[in-house]
Amino acid sequence: MKIKEALNFINATTTVRAKVDDGVMYINEKLNSDDDWFMRVSLYQSGWSAITADFDTCLDDDVDVMDLARVMDVVQRLICTPVNERFPEKKYLLVIKRENPFCPKYVSNIITELNGIGFDLSIDEKEARIFSEEELNQIKGREPSLAPSIDAMKEPVEDKDNED
Repeated sequence: MKIKEALNFINATTTVRAKVDDGVMYINEKLNSDDDWFMRVSLYQSGWSAITADFDTCLDDDVDVMDLARVMDVVQRLICTPVNERFPEKKYLLVIKRENPFCPKYVSNIITELNGIGFDLSIDEKEARIFSEEELNQIKGREPSLAPSIDAMKEPVEDKDNED
């Protein structure tokens, strides 16, 4: 489970909310201040040892039992997810900057052939292929001579759905 997905599940409840700050997910009642968390989950650790809970002082009877059950389910699914899979994968466009900086070309496809490798280019950013970090590392592993060029062409894709 990705962190953003966990936040969405918890924040869809009626009496509980969650937020992430500095690698930690804080879970508290919707009516309480942000400092009154009843559960804190480290996003860089696995297992229930990554969780600090303070049910006695920070959890009121106002929290719906089903909301609390959902929180426990989401936390369980989150800690069962390997740490590296919790975070969104970085995505990139490959952009060829030319002499005229106002007219970049975007890589829309990479073609591998027996005698080499080729790039399909487009002037339209909408036609550009979005590459994951893993895909680019595979290409650089197969074609080490391209690694400096790929690193120079990489531009991060801003994906609003992939935050946290």
